[in-house]
Amino acid sequence: MPSVIPNSSRRHHSFFSGLGLLFCFFIHVSGNSLSAQGEWYWYNPLQIDGQVVQGQAWEGIGYGRLPLEAKEKVRETVWNLSQHSAGLKVKFQTQADSIKVKYLPTGRLEMPHMPATGVSGLDLYLREGESTWKWVKGKYQFADTVTYTFAITPHRTSPYEGMLYLPLYNGVSWMEIGVNGTLEFQSQMEANPILVYGTSIAHGASASRPGMAWPAQLERALDKPLVNLGFSGNGRLEPEVLEFIGTVKASLFILDCLPNLVPFAGYTEGEVKGRIKKAVQYLKDIQPDIPILLVEHAGYSDQLTDHARKLAVENVNKWSKSVFRELLMEGVEEIYYLEKEEIGMHIEATVDGTHPTDWGMKQYADAYVEIIKEILE
Repeated sequence: MPSVIPNSSRRHHSFFSGLGLLFCFFIHVSGNSLSAQGEWYWYNPLQIDGQVVQGQAWEGIGYGRLPLEAKEKVRETVWNLSQHSAGLKVKFQTQADSIKVKYLPTGRLEMPHMPATGVSGLDLYLREGESTWKWVKGKYQFADTVTYTFAITPHRTSPYEGMLYLPLYNGVSWMEIGVNGTLEFQSQMEANPILVYGTSIAHGASASRPGMAWPAQLERALDKPLVNLGFSGNGRLEPEVLEFIGTVKASLFILDCLPNLVPFAGYTEGEVKGRIKKAVQYLKDIQPDIPILLVEHAGYSDQLTDHARKLAVENVNKWSKSVFRELLMEGVEEIYYLEKEEIGMHIEATVDGTHPTDWGMKQYADAYVEIIKEILE
């Protein structure tokens, strides 16, 4: 079981009633209004009525993750990273036996420690009825325009639900989805989402494909909406970002920023403690009934041979737990804590000592699933 250190007046269901019902509706678009190539019909998600790009906490922001007004308030680096489509997806229903996607990425296709399929690729999952999501293999070509083709066999006699994840570490300037039939996009007035504020690990480094990032795995496992605000190297509990997070009616706030607040990055004990405490107090002042989960640094896989990194993890986690206990003593309600040991990162579960492989992402997701089920249920 995960380490859950609730306060003495924990309200098990005070927030649950506020989650709301999940209302979904589908927008049917006939092929007559779309560009047709033979029997293929092409759909631009941004030209469909309603918000069909999911995983966003604000409307009308294209394929980004922060509202336009944030551009003048957050640091330029944070804004640029917010234009990566990490955690965004498009859901639809169709009976098509083939789906094609073409899109223009805004940045580099790959990185030294992360493949193009993760940085700039897509991921398709489908399910029928109440079944679990199943991964669909895609054939892809990476160039100025990236293309994916997904074959669905055997041919479906009834519609299936598809979920198409967008790139983790790249932006999308333009996209079209083609099917040899019709598509019904799913627009969702979502139940209050889980909101994740984190670092490159939450952002998706170094998953091999978008669906393997731990926030995506968590979302599928819990079947709950999730907003990914992971900003590579820049998850620093900054008040300018928290200002926007505080406007979101979430079911849970996850603060997983310690890997960007380590001592060798220039952060002192006083500064780290101050940022954690101010972040919790700010969110609780605005939305006191939304639970907050604080997460420890999961560690580095090379810490056995790098004493400075080992010490950095130990210190930042010690400071974090100290603040957590202080907040409990002050009577702050509905705050929870996930320890490094509960994540249990294996020594061989990273690409470069820091960023998880798919295996490492699974370890993260499993730890989150266990504690969040206890928090929300």
